[in-house]
Amino acid sequence: MRVRLFLLLILFFLFCRASFAQQLIQAPAAIQISSTVSDGKHSIPEIISIARKNNIKAVILTERDLMRWEYGLWPLRNIIKKTVEEKSIFKYGIKRYLNEIERLQKDNPDLLLIPGLESAPFYYWQGNIFAHNLKIINWHKHILTIGLEVSEDYRNLPIIGNKKGLTHPFKLKNIFSFWPFLILISGILFLRNPRPRRGFGIFFVITGLLFLANNYPFCDLKFSQYQGDLGIKPYQNYIDYVREHGGLTFWAHPEARNYQRIGMVSAETSEHTSDLMQADNYSGFAIFYEGYKDVGIPGGIWDEILKQYCKAIRKSPVWAIGGLSFDSSGDLDTYMRDLRTVFLVSVLRKKELIKALREGKMYVINGKDSSNFILDKFIIRDTGTGLEKTLGEELETQKFPQIEIKGRFLNGQGQPLEIKLIKNGGVIKTFNVASPFSVNYLDEDGQKDRKIYYRLEIRSGNIFLVTNPIFVKQK
Repeated sequence: MRVRLFLLLILFFLFCRASFAQQLIQAPAAIQISSTVSDGKHSIPEIISIARKNNIKAVILTERDLMRWEYGLWPLRNIIKKTVEEKSIFKYGIKRYLNEIERLQKDNPDLLLIPGLESAPFYYWQGNIFAHNLKIINWHKHILTIGLEVSEDYRNLPIIGNKKGLTHPFKLKNIFSFWPFLILISGILFLRNPRPRRGFGIFFVITGLLFLANNYPFCDLKFSQYQGDLGIKPYQNYIDYVREHGGLTFWAHPEARNYQRIGMVSAETSEHTSDLMQADNYSGFAIFYEGYKDVGIPGGIWDEILKQYCKAIRKSPVWAIGGLSFDSSGDLDTYMRDLRTVFLVSVLRKKELIKALREGKMYVINGKDSSNFILDKFIIRDTGTGLEKTLGEELETQKFPQIEIKGRFLNGQGQPLEIKLIKNGGVIKTFNVASPFSVNYLDEDGQKDRKIYYRLEIRSGNIFLVTNPIFVKQK
């Protein structure tokens, strides 16, 4: 009797684990929206109203953290300078921003409202203002940050313009920053002497005070906008900081190029897909609108990164999200219908959504029928035990993995779709189906003792869907 009960308990446990993927609910989310807190055209309540109208269950705001540009003349760059600043979280007030999100969340319990930010950790100057060829480089190289909870973590962000986040602690070598005191003391001594030397004294006192003010706070910065191209260093520094404080980082638009002229200054940012290969420990990237052609395409940069993870070259995989990049132009209603990230969660709560974002339990869908299509299932099953795994998870199996895919349009039947099953960066099978569809495929190409992954692309005339991977290790 005890043996039977024990076997029943084992079977019940396996059944619960196998059916876990089927119990998850789907929560469509709109990611990367700015409000009037920073450079957006809609207030947060207006964004909530538009989201609810489009059946969006979660909105992840990514306000600009610090919109401040500064150019100073050597050798008094901190004194003789031009500063331009626009609306941002820092200018609005970090605590005020977080408190407003908290208040609006209480007023709208049916929709998750998650605070985030869009950051340009680094930019540098090129050229010369007197030669009329001054350029600001890489200002539009942006990283989305989600999951920071404490206002002080925002305040200490290591970004250009925020000295608090970039200043090293005082070290003994920084005592040389006080050299203007010598000039100041010399000036005071001159002032105490007969009148002919007082002119020198006044000059030295003023010079000493100016350079003391320029050198404040007498500590080194990790980097500045006057050091030229520093490669991946400032961005990796930012990613590591956010990770250490429990947040997630996503490259916002790695394939985007930006060239514009603002008065006497031009701004240039080239595509920066190579940064995804050079950087480490970030959470993912926005595959739409500017992240598919070179990064997300089968066999592209994303697949190279995922293969590095499978080979243990990287500690963690990277995930794809959809980034609306919505600020002050366009129609937000249209954007929300066109692009959404759909999360798989056990319950609609902020903690669960952040967990799903951290673990890759989401797929991205783009196109005018995005709100009318549901990917009901994408799982990989162990044919021996019946154990199933879904997006972002890993399955260990001694059998050939069986892939099951189900989906449907809500507003009509019979629409044709093309499904590409991608394994380790290559398309191993293409299915041409009609909605609603159910596909089962047994992959008999063994990859024993190696970690591999599968992901999907699904297309019709009006949708383009990309899933995050499922990892498999066949023993």
